Amino acid sequence: MNKLKSLWVEFKKFISRGNVVDMAIGVVIGSAFTAIVNAVTKGILMPLVNWAVTSATGGQGLEGLRTVLGKPAYTLDEVTGASVIDWASTNYIDWGTFINAIVDFLLIALLLFTILKVFVYLQGMAKDVNSADAKKKRKLVSANMKKGMSLSEATAKAEEEIAAEKKAEEEAKAAEEAAKAAQPTTEQLLAEIRDLLANKNSDNG
Repeated sequence: MNKLKSLWVEFKKFISRGNVVDMAIGVVIGSAFTAIVNAVTKGILMPLVNWAVTSATGGQGLEGLRTVLGKPAYTLDEVTGASVIDWASTNYIDWGTFINAIVDFLLIALLLFTILKVFVYLQGMAKDVNSADAKKKRKLVSANMKKGMSLSEATAKAEEEIAAEKKAEEEAKAAEEAAKAAQPTTEQLLAEIRDLLANKNSDNG
């Protein structure tokens, strides 16, 4: 009984983890995008490709893009009675299927690239909105507007104040670094002490 309870607790911890939830969401979204990709490919792109190939070659579209390997097998067409190639018994390279797979890959890659770019852009916007500078700017704009300024004037004034504050911080940091650089290092202090001791010993001698 205790083992079952322990397993149930571990299972609840497992399914409540963020990465498991993210993985489940990814699977669902991936399935939805697969359906969209298939619909766009089969319903829009491939008919256009077939039309372009048929117009250029006068053939049967992508289905006619085949290279027969060896001697083809023939059979009689039940409707026309003509001798046609029996593709089920013939070895051939199916270029149409290959082109279809390439179009699917490019479309999926394009969709993923677009989704990633939009996600990164929105993430950057959210980061900018929630940054310390953005919060400070909103606070300053609100304070300036309470003083009777318009939105544009309050925004410009807030930007000037933030820029001046950043400049003052940079100048203070530069002055601090310069002060640190002017201070003698430990090696220099030890060298000076050594020289003083050497001079003192020489004077005593």
